[in-house]
Amino acid sequence: MLLGEILSLGSAITWGISVSLFKIIGNSVSPYILNPLKNTIGTILFVLTVLLISDVSAINNLSTDESLILALSGIIGITIADVLFLISLNILGTSRSAIINTIYSPMVIMLAYFILDESLTFADVIGGLMILLSILYLSFNQEKSNINNLNKGLLIGILAYSLMALGIIMVKPILNQFSNSIEMQLWIIVFRLIPGTLLSYVTMSFMIKKKEIILQLSNKKIWPIILLGSFLGTYVGFAMWVIGMAKTSASIASILNQTSTIFIAFFGWLILKETFSRKMMICFFISIIGAFIIIIAPS
Repeated sequence: MLLGEILSLGSAITWGISVSLFKIIGNSVSPYILNPLKNTIGTILFVLTVLLISDVSAINNLSTDESLILALSGIIGITIADVLFLISLNILGTSRSAIINTIYSPMVIMLAYFILDESLTFADVIGGLMILLSILYLSFNQEKSNINNLNKGLLIGILAYSLMALGIIMVKPILNQFSNSIEMQLWIIVFRLIPGTLLSYVTMSFMIKKKEIILQLSNKKIWPIILLGSFLGTYVGFAMWVIGMAKTSASIASILNQTSTIFIAFFGWLILKETFSRKMMICFFISIIGAFIIIIAPS
């Protein structure tokens, strides 16, 4: 197996672990607090990394318009999407969130079709329908007391991944310009993370009272998990995803990245002892097959 494939698979594994870790403290830390914290840790690590391997003057390769697009994509795909994802994760748990995760690839393809005028094949439609039906089936026949909360979690999760996909589509033309420069790809990550992280602190200040923020952050038990989850998910996973994309084809990298769905469910069972029911397993495999059909289908 080549380096690109190894890194792409590694990013999926680290994301699966970090999601399960964040779920452990989901009831102790608000998503509005956790989101800026993990992004701050990731931003600091990325800034230190690019300063070690690159020159600050490299940012001059980005125009003002491109910098603004990167900032906006960070706000949409990082600040808003991450908060929605963490809220959905707390409602659904990691196993159901693993199923919602499979909507990301179809959403990228759909948005690319409408925004970037990329073609949509028959296989894309079939795969998208399989994922949509698996999500709808997951919401049926739930206990009456939980169905409203479950449906809320599903809708929030779908919205989160849709915004993540939109954020990627916004920067895709810029990434294409620097497809052979890992240094510039990492600078693009920094340009997305910084404004997204700053705005997430503004959001936190409006949504959470100062006393509650201090109270939650004073819990020493949450910090090892926040640090480890942020290091693995926001830094290592993201870095491996970017470099892996540079070392292998986008199709192969996407397929391997999509296995994060499997690892989220696996680590949810292994770490959190969550139930993985027969119904969830059916939805899981249908949605995985749908995602693979879309990704590997000839254009």
